[in-house]
Amino acid sequence: MSIQAVAWALDQYIRDAATKLVLISLANYADKKTGECWPTVAKICEESCQSKSTVLRRLEWLIDRGLVVKIAVKEESGRQRANIYRLVFTRMLTPDDEIPGPACSALVLGGGFLPDTPIDTPEGVTADTLIEPSYKPSVSPIAPKGAVGDVEIDPEKGWETDAGYQRLLEVFAPSLAWPKHRGYRNWRKLNDHDKAAAIAMVSAYREYCAKQGRKMSDPSAYLSGTFRNFKKTTVVRAPMNAAEAALRGSMAPGFTGGVLVEHGTDAWAAWQAVADAAGLPLRAIVYRRNPLVGRQSDATGKYLPSKWPPSRDGPDRLQRASGE
Repeated sequence: MSIQAVAWALDQYIRDAATKLVLISLANYADKKTGECWPTVAKICEESCQSKSTVLRRLEWLIDRGLVVKIAVKEESGRQRANIYRLVFTRMLTPDDEIPGPACSALVLGGGFLPDTPIDTPEGVTADTLIEPSYKPSVSPIAPKGAVGDVEIDPEKGWETDAGYQRLLEVFAPSLAWPKHRGYRNWRKLNDHDKAAAIAMVSAYREYCAKQGRKMSDPSAYLSGTFRNFKKTTVVRAPMNAAEAALRGSMAPGFTGGVLVEHGTDAWAAWQAVADAAGLPLRAIVYRRNPLVGRQSDATGKYLPSKWPPSRDGPDRLQRASGE
């Protein structure tokens, strides 16, 4: 088992989980120096919980992308032995590099070894064994990302001199292995206001991910619209007066005591005015007769901090009008 090979497999950008599981299964048996392994297809099927036909298709996909080189081995009698698979440690798949290209073909022709890596060939394979490249282009050329009409825009040029984008990378601190030009495509689509907001919201996004226990996405996904969810808006609230504070306190969980203010009285109307001004619900409750607490008959109302709402100017005007 090679931890380095498994780590290499985990870092590959492969959308299909079944395909990545096949690659991890191969990496589990790979030699950390040569990248070679020879598990049987049945063993890979057992570890990845897939059928033989599915595993073979996934292997062909990995070979076609230059991640794996297959070496067929036969005995002197012509009997087929287990294939040898060589992992190409110099090959890394990214979201923009899922389709094989010329660089992939060159790696396969070279065998996928790192420079000056000692090679230990397994039994039955000599240093002169010819490895035929399995890469065969099967797609027609496509326009590069960022092309508009007949004008091609190279997103890999310009990001190094963009001070705003450099500031975003400095604040965001993405992985060193992440290709910096990828995020520049989305950065160029933003106006000046959104660019400033994207930089300012990085700290809020990082704090949110830390609280949720989740990993931060790369800057490309963040710039595609994630940062807009963290724009801070300041809501200016009017200072809370004493009456509103008292009413909110009576609505808080655990409030006890207070004075029963009956519905339909002048005191209730005064509290209702406070509730309407604060946008709070004031609902009356039916309290059954209870001689032990001094209620000789049913009463409809609510227990509030005081009979009349407190005021900076003294008693409420309704209280003054009633002569209390």
